[in-house]
Amino acid sequence: MKIFALIAPLLLLTLSGCSTTDVVTDYNPRADFSRYERYTISDTSGADKAVSPFVVDNVKESLERQLKVGLYKLANSPENSDFLVRYYVAEAAETIDRSPRIGLGLGSFGGNFGVSTSVGVPLGKDKIVRNIQIIIDLLNPADKKLTWRGSIVIELDDRDPKANANAIERAVTEIWHQFPPA
Repeated sequence: MKIFALIAPLLLLTLSGCSTTDVVTDYNPRADFSRYERYTISDTSGADKAVSPFVVDNVKESLERQLKVGLYKLANSPENSDFLVRYYVAEAAETIDRSPRIGLGLGSFGGNFGVSTSVGVPLGKDKIVRNIQIIIDLLNPADKKLTWRGSIVIELDDRDPKANANAIERAVTEIWHQFPPA
């Protein structure tokens, strides 16, 4: 039982480190999402100039797949739409990955008590990680007012476009699974 008491906190800490970035949503509580059947992609969709057009295309294609899976139909004109879909891809804050590191630890265990210290020594160069934010907005077609928004920040791989396409697909799917609001 004592071993479980020591291992359980470490396991919880490890699992919490594996969690993904959360989707952030907001919506107009007065909007009637049950009436949403036909959509049009807004002509104001797009991205920051620094974002690759391939990334933008992946976001658009993933979003269109999610709309089809949700049984929404593309309207033949904005006037016949129940809602407009606008997507935007923005550069998010870059992070610096300082791994790998070597940790040197000292500790003592006396009874059920332990003390530890550690010093990290960087190996190699720091890696700058590119992040993007994917924003999906649903708008009222009559007045172009926002009714729902979902967004997520993901990390891109500078060397693997297929990995980026898969990450974007997962991110758009995560966002879309938050619609309609409960």
